[in-house]
Amino acid sequence: MIVSPLSLQKKVTELYNKGFARGHDTGWPSLDEHFSVKAGELTVITGTPSHGKSHWLDSLLVNLSMQHNYRTLMFSPENYPLELHASRILEKFLQEPFFGYNRMSQEDMGKALETMDKHFKFIVPDETEFTPSHIVDEAATWINQNISPAQIANLAVVIDPWNEMDHYRPLGLTETEYISRILTDIRRFAREFNCHLFLVAHPQKLRRDKDGSYPVPTPYDIAGSAHFYNKPDNIITIWRDVLNKPTITQVHIQKVRFNSTGHPGIIELAYDKEKSTYTEAPRSDLLK
Repeated sequence: MIVSPLSLQKKVTELYNKGFARGHDTGWPSLDEHFSVKAGELTVITGTPSHGKSHWLDSLLVNLSMQHNYRTLMFSPENYPLELHASRILEKFLQEPFFGYNRMSQEDMGKALETMDKHFKFIVPDETEFTPSHIVDEAATWINQNISPAQIANLAVVIDPWNEMDHYRPLGLTETEYISRILTDIRRFAREFNCHLFLVAHPQKLRRDKDGSYPVPTPYDIAGSAHFYNKPDNIITIWRDVLNKPTITQVHIQKVRFNSTGHPGIIELAYDKEKSTYTEAPRSDLLK
C-alpha cells in the first residue's frame, strides 16, 4: 500500500491544532506525572522476583476499569489457579481482604465479582499452545467477536510473564533475532487493535549488593536480548527496598517513547499487604 501525504491532510491538520492526546490516568497522581496508558502502545514491566510486579499491574488495571471503563484480557499462568487470581483482583476492587478476620462479606464479594466480569477476562489456551502467537490470536478473536470499534481505545491485553510462554525458535534464527521478531509482532498487534499491551518479563538472576539487597533491574537485565529495551514504547520496573522499607513500592519509569505519554522518573506507593492495595506514599528524600 502506498500512502499519499495529501491523503493525511485531515489527520495532520488535527495534529497541528491539537497535538498528540495524552493517555488515560493511572489512578495515582504522582505516577500520572510520568506515565499514562495510551492505546496502541506496548509497555514492558520488569522487576526483582517477589517485589510485586503482578500485584501492581492488577491494581493499575482495576484503576483503569473503574475510572475509564477499561476491559482487560489477561494471560497470567503464574497466577493460577484462576480463582486465586480472581480473589486478589477482588481485593483491589473492594479494598478489603479476601481472607482473614476483617475480610469482605460474601454479598460484597458476589457483587464485586459481577463488576469484575464486566471488565476482566482470562485467556486460558491449551497447554500445548502457550506461544506468543497463540496468545495474541486468542485475544484478537475475542476482540473481534466482543468489542465494537468505539470500545477498543479502552482495552488492555496482558501477557504475564514472557518467561512462562513456550518459545519455539525457528532454525537459523538467533535468540536475539527471535525476540526482536516476537516483540515486533506483539507491538504490531497493539497498534492494529488500538489496545494497550502490558508484557511482564522477569530479569535474569541478579547479584545481591553487599547489604543483601538486590539492585533495581533494567530492561537490559531481562534474559535474552537488549531488544527488551529497544522495542517497547514504555518500560516500568517495580522494586522494593525489602530490608529498610518493605511496605514502599518504587515504580521506576525507565523509558517513555512519546512525550505525550509521559517521561521517565521514579515514584513511590505504599503497599497494604492485607488489602493488596497501593496508595500514594509521602515523598521521600530520594525523590525530592
